[in-house]
Amino acid sequence: MDKSWMHSDRRSKAYEFGVEAFLNFAVENLLTTTHIRCPCVKCVNLKLFGVGIIRDHVYFNGIDQSYKNWTFHGEPWEATTNASRNVEEDDGHSRYSFVSEEIDMDDNDFGDFGSDPYEFANVIGDGDQPVYNSK
Repeated sequence: MDKSWMHSDRRSKAYEFGVEAFLNFAVENLLTTTHIRCPCVKCVNLKLFGVGIIRDHVYFNGIDQSYKNWTFHGEPWEATTNASRNVEEDDGHSRYSFVSEEIDMDDNDFGDFGSDPYEFANVIGDGDQPVYNSK
């Protein structure tokens, strides 16, 4: 599908036709009955609306330029060229080991919460408590 319209001026016919083609494509691939994710710059596919509102958002706010593979709107997922290259696997330890050495941290410094979600929630809740009383 041609996505060059995404980089066009929002006042152009190319953008207008592109938005309509995108919306038609999204409606044809609807997983829900009435709402789809909004790909505008402000919503970035986090909010769901009807087609009319999405049309307005994409015209007024612009479409998110980083949304190149329309997976939220029915396009099959494609591996990017960077992901498809043969890259040596790295577990991340060697790359960032200098950080833990510099600040003398160990994986065990954070404790083990096991599988009890309430224990973890209590620790997080403790972080919301004031350190001292304010006046």
